[in-house]
Amino acid sequence: MNGTVKWHKANGPAFKPGEEWRSIAGNIYCTIVSVRKYGPGKWDYEVTCRYRDGREFSKDAWNFQVRYMHIADKFIK
Repeated sequence: MNGTVKWHKANGPAFKPGEEWRSIAGNIYCTIVSVRKYGPGKWDYEVTCRYRDGREFSKDAWNFQVRYMHIADKFIK
């Protein structure tokens, strides 16, 4: 990696069920439950995640990546 922010494709491996993501602040972790395509656009995917306490939430792929980063990207500066 070249140190820049990596935007993951919503249909790529980082969005497979079971993948871990963390909040940009670094203190909240979630796991991908499912990803569903709902429109023709590049970011028209609904991402459903589960927090460690069991609560679930859904966001579109763009808004999800603005707030969370894939666990493998945590050391990119």
